[in-house]
Amino acid sequence: MRLNPALEVARKDLLSFFRSKSTLFWTLAFPILMMLLFSSMFGGRGAMFTVAVVDRDGGTISRAFLDGLNSTNVTRLISSESVDEARSLVKDGKADALLIVPRGFSGNLTSGSSAELIIYTSEDPQVRTAVTNMLKGFIDAFSEEYRKRALAVLEERMPPEIQGGGMNLTRRRAIDYLQSLAEPVRLRIASVAKPEVTSDTAAYWKEEGHWVTVMLAYTLIFSGMVGAASLLAYEKLLGTVKRLIASPASRWSLLTGKLLGGLAILTLSQVILVLLTILWLRPEVSWTPLIIPIVVAGDLASLGLGLLVVELSPNPKAASEAVTTVGIMLQFVSGLYFPLSFLPGPLRSLAEAIPFTWAVKALDGLMVMGEGLESVIAPAAYLAVAALVFTSLAWILFPRWARVE
Repeated sequence: MRLNPALEVARKDLLSFFRSKSTLFWTLAFPILMMLLFSSMFGGRGAMFTVAVVDRDGGTISRAFLDGLNSTNVTRLISSESVDEARSLVKDGKADALLIVPRGFSGNLTSGSSAELIIYTSEDPQVRTAVTNMLKGFIDAFSEEYRKRALAVLEERMPPEIQGGGMNLTRRRAIDYLQSLAEPVRLRIASVAKPEVTSDTAAYWKEEGHWVTVMLAYTLIFSGMVGAASLLAYEKLLGTVKRLIASPASRWSLLTGKLLGGLAILTLSQVILVLLTILWLRPEVSWTPLIIPIVVAGDLASLGLGLLVVELSPNPKAASEAVTTVGIMLQFVSGLYFPLSFLPGPLRSLAEAIPFTWAVKALDGLMVMGEGLESVIAPAAYLAVAALVFTSLAWILFPRWARVE
């Protein structure tokens, strides 16, 4: 029993896909490796820096400081007996920095004096900047907590009134004054959608739910284009284009079959990748069937664009390079890895017009911010129109591409 010509083409491409080890790697394994890489870099899982520590103080506060630093999941502390030993760890690349807690650290803080920490970093300028900023941020947080506790102790011991030098302060006024010195400017951070202030409202890269969006959008932008290129360009490399053209199937049936085969492969890739992302990061996301039209329309737009780029390229080798270049560029201007506000004005305007940018916004809105149907209609329609335009142009150019050797 013969299938519809388009289904026959899709079936052939699926069989070819599972027979090709290199295609399996780039379609399934490579996105998985990307997910593991990005989640390790930005997902807050595992230590990013190793710090050798020489604790010459050994007091209660120094131990609390180091325990807090070690519990951030950003640093891994290695205790060293001497500064020379710790220096050797940094020089040999086994540690990114050396932290010395001098004698008197705990005593100074408990007696109302300032304490000091000493940091020696790796010579690598990027590592030096990153480690220094991280330690400064933690020290600021630790100092804020210390000030709060010191003020609480002062409040317990302060008399009802403070007189002298022409001043007459009530106990409450004196506490308010000390608090203003300890924290002259306060910053409250919240999102517009969730105005309550929490500890994680400002953490862009720590939003693990965003990584489900990243992995879905990565596949529909990059894997879709690369998959379309392999399904079409390989026909020329294998010398089967003439047989396809000579078959009784129409060119629309041929391209429809290519799209169906690519969509099946892409859907399989997305299911595997999302399942692994869930198992690895365990993100809190709002699962809703409304993501289906966004993903399907985005997949079709990506496949259609991939076909079009292949047909505009002079040969299969150039097609592969062009698809990879376009795919990488689209990833970095679609809001996938950093907000669009980071881009300069003209480039930001261009990025906001790209259909895949709409897909990223819609997926984040649905899964991370809990938006509803109103956030789906316009992006899905835009992606569907883009898919129709790209595929129609590919259909028009297909005969010319097939004839060129």
